[in-house]
Amino acid sequence: STGEQKALLFSIILAHADLITERRGCRPVLLLDEVAAHLDPKRRAALFDKLAERGGQVWLTGTEPALFDDIPDWALHFEVSDGAVNRR
Repeated sequence: STGEQKALLFSIILAHADLITERRGCRPVLLLDEVAAHLDPKRRAALFDKLAERGGQVWLTGTEPALFDDIPDWALHFEVSDGAVNRR
């Protein structure tokens, strides 16, 4: 399924980021576009947990704000609308 393919792709991306961290001594900034689309709630929560465990700066984009409701409260949320960026 599309969700399984995306989950596999994110595992590869996170493994690559771990390798970069190991070799360079700092985590790379991750930009994950439409990361939550096509993931079921269980896979979405697992991805968010893995990102939080690893630390570093992560930017997630998406068009459906509800898909990001399970991200911890300490994360910053922004919404772009009509050319303006607002903190959510």
